[in-house]
Amino acid sequence: MALMLMSCADQDIPVNSQHFIKQYFPGTSVVLVEIDDDDDDSEMEYCVWLNDGTKVEFDMQGEWERVGRKKTGVPVKLIPPTIIQYVKANYPDDVVSKLSRKPYGYKIELSNDMDLRFNLQGQFIEVID
Repeated sequence: MALMLMSCADQDIPVNSQHFIKQYFPGTSVVLVEIDDDDDDSEMEYCVWLNDGTKVEFDMQGEWERVGRKKTGVPVKLIPPTIIQYVKANYPDDVVSKLSRKPYGYKIELSNDMDLRFNLQGQFIEVID
């Protein structure tokens, strides 16, 4: 397992990752970057921790894969509108604390620790045990 931790600035990550962070997490800064090449799918990825506690996982091309933000929830503008509508209608007291892009669509975790799957169009598939 190869794991490297770096304390770094925004310029130490790909430009598209920098743009993603500036667009969805304005006013934050990168505190730590972890590069990991021992993932389940054998592809390298890196995790970026922001100074507000947000964790964003990117593939090595700089495309986001997962966002975790326990305290305030994942920014609404990052979540597909149909998923937002579903959560508001069915879990009005919860926020999306984690959002992951998957080959089938999206996986979310709510602030009540419930995990849900949605297809690529943002339509509900199932609750994950």
